[in-house]
Amino acid sequence: MMKKNLLSTLVLFLYVSITMAQSNIDAYKYILVPKKYDFLKEDNKYKLNDFTKFLFEKQGFETFFEGENYPSDLMNNPCLALTADVKNNSSMFTSKLVIELNNCYKKVVFTSKEGKSKAKEYEKSYQEALRKSFASIEELQYSFDENLVVNNQVSKEVLPVVSKTPVATHVTPVVAAIPVTPVVKEVVEPVSPVVKEKESVAKSYKNDNLSFILIEQNNSMIAYVKSSKNTAYQMGEKIGTLSKTSRPNTYRITWKDKDGKTHETTGYFDDKGDLKIDIEKEGNIQVVTFTQEK
Repeated sequence: MMKKNLLSTLVLFLYVSITMAQSNIDAYKYILVPKKYDFLKEDNKYKLNDFTKFLFEKQGFETFFEGENYPSDLMNNPCLALTADVKNNSSMFTSKLVIELNNCYKKVVFTSKEGKSKAKEYEKSYQEALRKSFASIEELQYSFDENLVVNNQVSKEVLPVVSKTPVATHVTPVVAAIPVTPVVKEVVEPVSPVVKEKESVAKSYKNDNLSFILIEQNNSMIAYVKSSKNTAYQMGEKIGTLSKTSRPNTYRITWKDKDGKTHETTGYFDDKGDLKIDIEKEGNIQVVTFTQEK
């Protein structure tokens, strides 16, 4: 009987935790992503900040880099936004990243599970760890609920979020908003021997009409829309697949053009790293070029 009661209590606790997490995240309209994480020395190092923004946008979050031109409602009420931060718990040979979401009072309202990667190359390792950590946020199935915002302020009834993953559960007590200076410890980045891989796990490309991010998955690369002037493309949409062929640096490509038509074609990366795709139109082959964003 005691075991049954304990199990029932645990199930109830997990249910309440998941419900709290859902309602809390849904109370916030925007996500702000810093241009630089504290554990890295440069802005957007390893394209980790771009990748963070992309992952949130793909899940339906309205996302901005810190310092961008914000919408008027966010300018009037900064508490409509959560700020995403990435914490580095890496050891010598393993990248370990955790995503934290902080409210306007600098208090943590959600902590993801820890994402890990043993990839040897820094960029691939960090991005893989971040993607695994982001799975906790995907599970929340976010959808902004304006009913949780009272008088253009985030409702005081909205409590800190409890992570769905029991091991990574983080509960922040509701106390006065007193800034706390975290303890900063030196983090050793994983050892990275010299590798000969030409493409990293995620790179950004653009032309005048389209910007997308290219992500390595197994032996292929998948293209997802970042932004576009054309209504045929939706943010986060998968628009292309690049598969290796027997010829060096030549790929078999499935690609959706600006008219919404899917092409089975070929493409390659030039000496500058730009992507060139052959598109057949009215019997003629046109080369569409996407410039790699540095």
